[in-house]
Amino acid sequence: MKRILLTGANGFIGKNFIDILSKKYKIIKITRESEIDILNLESLLKIDYIDVVIHCAAKTFVPDSFDNPYEFYEFNMQSTLNIAEFCRLKKVSKVIYLNSYPYGNPKYLPIDEYHSISFHSPYNKSKYLAETLLFQYLENISDVISLRIFNIYGKYQGKNFLIPTILDQIKVHENIKVKDLEPKRDYLYIKDLITLLNKIITKDNVSGIYNVGSSQSYSVEEVINQIKGIINSSISVDSENKRRENEVMDCFANITKLEKEIEWSPEYNLYEGLKDYLYEEKYV
Repeated sequence: MKRILLTGANGFIGKNFIDILSKKYKIIKITRESEIDILNLESLLKIDYIDVVIHCAAKTFVPDSFDNPYEFYEFNMQSTLNIAEFCRLKKVSKVIYLNSYPYGNPKYLPIDEYHSISFHSPYNKSKYLAETLLFQYLENISDVISLRIFNIYGKYQGKNFLIPTILDQIKVHENIKVKDLEPKRDYLYIKDLITLLNKIITKDNVSGIYNVGSSQSYSVEEVINQIKGIINSSISVDSENKRRENEVMDCFANITKLEKEIEWSPEYNLYEGLKDYLYEEKYV
């Protein structure tokens, strides 16, 4: 049984990984509450032999990164540096890094891994620097795989994201209120991401940067309509028609590299993923 070191084990992705794959792998969990402190290298080095590291831990709430950039750079860089040194000293063969969308307003669609980088927050900058650190620090030591994830949804997602916000409003309000119905995003169901992680863990000789998404985009309005259709609701929708500054109006991933090199593609389309999610959350 492979031994997996999972940082950020109490987060959205970490919890789903544990739910789905805890019987297949021995998972050593690092959380804010665990005895192992990811910001303390000496503490981290107490962990025994590890086959694969999945590095999910990060400070992630984008608005806070503008007010407290130091905290974001400190945590996201220091935690990654410690993981890199841990992998060097423990001779870990594979590191999977969970990165976020770094491309800004796209110059073309779909967005492949060669698209130029454009940051919109200190959070995104800190994540990109951490990605670069891993590749350079562990060159010729560990296989590093960075997943640049577009938009994930599913069980355990934080309440400040679009789909949980819509569902919360359906529970307690007579209508759904959003800022803008038009922006389109590439939504991937969390179970498809866990399937991808499992494939990468079990596949030899894989490394590099991969864009992760469904390869399709949907507007806020389309997401709401699909949810309403699944739960058979006629709840009204109110838009403030307030567009964020520098809003990205459409983006979706080119996943050709994943399909060819990892032999992965999503099993769930948006409707199927939402239906499975809403069933788990007892909406249907």
